[in-house]
Amino acid sequence: MTNQKPSTSRIQSSLIKHLEKYGTIQFQLPDNFVVEIGIINDDDAGNSKKSENYCYVIVKNDLRATVIDKYNIGIRCEDNDKAVVLDDKFVDNDGNKVRSINIV
Repeated sequence: MTNQKPSTSRIQSSLIKHLEKYGTIQFQLPDNFVVEIGIINDDDAGNSKKSENYCYVIVKNDLRATVIDKYNIGIRCEDNDKAVVLDDKFVDNDGNKVRSINIV
């Protein structure tokens, strides 16, 4: 990563050191948001262990959550009959096929 401010570099370094030692970290943010970052993955035998080549991020707010890792993107929310799921496909400015899913 280039052209980072020194404070950003220090924060990133501290975060990586914490993940290497403990495997996960959670941040409580304003408006009841919680961000969890982790490097714990299940091995072939189903045991949880820290991994240098794996990372996940979970963002939660009340009954809503988004989970992303290199294999999946998950969205969870309260089951509400009034919710509308919008599913769109398009090509972005770089020519990539993109799929967008929104729940409102």
